[in-house]
Amino acid sequence: MKESIKAVIRQIFTFRWKPSLDIVAVFVSYILVVGTLYIATVVVTPEVGGGIPYFLLYAVLMAALFGIGVPVFWMVVVRRRPISDLGLTTRRWRISIVIQVVLSVILFITGPEFDLPPLANLVPLLSLVLAIGFFEAVFWRGWVLNRLEESFGLLPGILLASVLYAAYHIGYAMTVDEMVFLFFIGIMFAVVFRLTGSILILWPVFQPMGQLITLSGEGLSLPLISSLGFIDAIVVMFVIIWLAKRFYRKHMEKSTINVGAEA
Repeated sequence: MKESIKAVIRQIFTFRWKPSLDIVAVFVSYILVVGTLYIATVVVTPEVGGGIPYFLLYAVLMAALFGIGVPVFWMVVVRRRPISDLGLTTRRWRISIVIQVVLSVILFITGPEFDLPPLANLVPLLSLVLAIGFFEAVFWRGWVLNRLEESFGLLPGILLASVLYAAYHIGYAMTVDEMVFLFFIGIMFAVVFRLTGSILILWPVFQPMGQLITLSGEGLSLPLISSLGFIDAIVVMFVIIWLAKRFYRKHMEKSTINVGAEA
C-alpha cells in the first residue's frame, strides 16, 4: 500500500522534457480550433445568414474536422497509434460510466438551479451539448492533455492543458474573469478524465450536463431544425473515428504480414 501511494505521488510530481512533433501538431490544431471559433462567434456571428455560416464554421469545421479530424489523422495516419491514445476506448468503461453518473448526480444536486426549457428548445440544446461535449472531451482531454502529459509529465500537462482550455474561450469573446474560472473547470475535467483515461467518464452525461445548465441559464434558444445539424456533426465525428479504426486495423494486419514474411 505504501509503495502504491509513493508510486502515485511520484507519477504526479514527475516532470519531464520530451517535446516531440506531437506538440507541434497540438499547437497547430489549437490555432485552427480557436481561430475558427473566433471567426464563427465574433466575425460571422450566429445572426448572419440564418445561422448557417456560423453552424458550418462552429460545428462542422471547428468541432468535427479540426477538433476530431486533425487529432485522429495525426495519431492514426501519421503516428500509427490507436485511437485509444485519444481516450476513445472502452477500457474501464464500467467504472467510467459509474463515476460519470455519480458526478452528474452531484452536479445536478449542488449546481446552480435552472429550469428546463420547453421541449422545442430543449432538443436543439441537447444536440448542441452532445456534439460540442464530445468534441471537447476528445480534443481537450484525449488529445491536448494526453500529448502534453507525454511530453512534460502529469502535473505540467494538466496545468498547461487547463491554461489552453481557458484561453480557447477567447473564441467565445469571454472575459478574463470567466477564463480564470474556466481554468479551474479545465483542471477538474482533466483530473476526472485522468482517473480512467476514457472519454466515457465525461461524455455523454457529465460534461454535456454542465454545458446544458450554463446554456439554459443564459437563455440560449435555437430553432428546432438546428438539432439535425448538430446530429449530422456527431455523425461526421463518428464516421471519422470509424474510418480511422479501419485504417489502423488494416495497417496492423499489413505490418503483421510483413513481419511474418521477413521472419
